[in-house]
Amino acid sequence: MNEDLKFRLGGIACLIGAAGFGWWGIWLPYQQALAQAEKVEYSNKIFALVPALIVFGLFFLIGGARWKYRNADTKRFTMIGWVLMAVTLLLALAGWWVFQHAFEALGYHAG
Repeated sequence: MNEDLKFRLGGIACLIGAAGFGWWGIWLPYQQALAQAEKVEYSNKIFALVPALIVFGLFFLIGGARWKYRNADTKRFTMIGWVLMAVTLLLALAGWWVFQHAFEALGYHAG
């Protein structure tokens, strides 16, 4: 199996993981809130994990091994890696903000 195929399969695995964690950590709590459950629990960490899996999953699936997101020698991000991290951060903050406002609209409060 060549390196490009490994990266693409890794991208598919990341996207499958994003779907699973998103369903478990975001969708199920939201459905509980819509059903007016007395107590709804979720972790804020899920809002960093799911966007990271989506962004890097798409990057690996589309780019394979040809685009380098990190320098293997120095173990630091390349410019592409920093852009991916910035997109991940923006998606994480946007997802968290939307989720919080949806919960507040349903009468739930954090803390």
